[in-house]
Amino acid sequence: MMHVRIAAAAVAALALAAPAARAQSVLSARGLGYPLEALDARSRGLGGITTGLGEAHLSLINPAAMVGIPAAGLSVTFEGDEVQSVSPDRDQTFSTARFPAIQAAFPVGDRLVASLGYASVLDQNWSVSRLDSLDLGGQRRQVVDLFRSSGGAARLRLGAGYRLLPRVDVGAAVDVYTGAVRDSAVRSIEGLNASFQGTDYTWSGVGFSAGARWRGNALSVSAAVSGGGELTAEADSVAGQGYSLPLTLDAGASGRLSQQLLAAISVRMAQWSSVDDELGGGTGSAGYGAGARDALQVAGGIEYEGLRLLGRPLPVRLGGRYAELPFRWSADAEFPDERAVTGGLGILFGGGAAALELSGERGWRGGDASVFDESYWRASLSLSLLGR
Repeated sequence: MMHVRIAAAAVAALALAAPAARAQSVLSARGLGYPLEALDARSRGLGGITTGLGEAHLSLINPAAMVGIPAAGLSVTFEGDEVQSVSPDRDQTFSTARFPAIQAAFPVGDRLVASLGYASVLDQNWSVSRLDSLDLGGQRRQVVDLFRSSGGAARLRLGAGYRLLPRVDVGAAVDVYTGAVRDSAVRSIEGLNASFQGTDYTWSGVGFSAGARWRGNALSVSAAVSGGGELTAEADSVAGQGYSLPLTLDAGASGRLSQQLLAAISVRMAQWSSVDDELGGGTGSAGYGAGARDALQVAGGIEYEGLRLLGRPLPVRLGGRYAELPFRWSADAEFPDERAVTGGLGILFGGGAAALELSGERGWRGGDASVFDESYWRASLSLSLLGR
């Protein structure tokens, strides 16, 4: 594929110059990109928990979580990041903004809830430039090579949840993967017109998800699983390249430590090693990566509900997270990890019919043998509405 040749050239450039990327992370240029999570601001404030909350809420992780919402609901989340990357060649700062999760749910009777949602999956936005010079026509001319990838993968989810028993909810969903990426290489020679080489390709695939939740008086336990099928990259007149969708397991729990204090924890295991052979062989879209591994994530936090603002509840949250990242920067580097501390608050309106959630996050990415270290600030904002 043309984009494979472009990716190979980009990897060569990466060895010579630090990337200047507008992306979630410089890791967007490795493996299949930087994995994104479909979490709202409340979950982010609680450390980035993926599942485990006991009350009914919209979730693009566990399709059983929405069972029990009293009316049709809509949730929209916006995130913005500022990232500082430090490498041996130079330091850089860049930012990004996106809508990682949009979801609507519709109760059908007392037990059944249907949902439709959108979630970001992989960030593949990155760019890298290399400066050089050559002798042409008896003159020394400056050469700038720019390699760029823009786009990523997302999924549309159609799900349903059902109250199986008074304290047990179950759910299932179908994920339709979509997205587009443009890979390009531009060579600019001083005094001459720039030359361009590029290709567009699209992501497609179908996956499946299922989940369950048990609700006790003070304790709730949830679990969800997703995977199945392939994520395929296709370009015009070129055979598609498929990657196995990782089997992802999420488990979480939350409990009341007191009437006004909630604690929550979740664990995620994503089987990204399923694409190790493809990436190690150099057929990946953004880069001849150095392989992939199964990635573990642990997150947890507390929520205090004793504060009020203008007579309205003002829940306050603190949390933390440790995550193994699935794609290695280079064959001789360790796999990177991510650590973060989080905080947030929520404002409820109309007796809970509307909620505005805010969260902030300070995080670090890297590894002992990595060729880079990153730190970032992330702000998330979610608006949830119930039609009642």
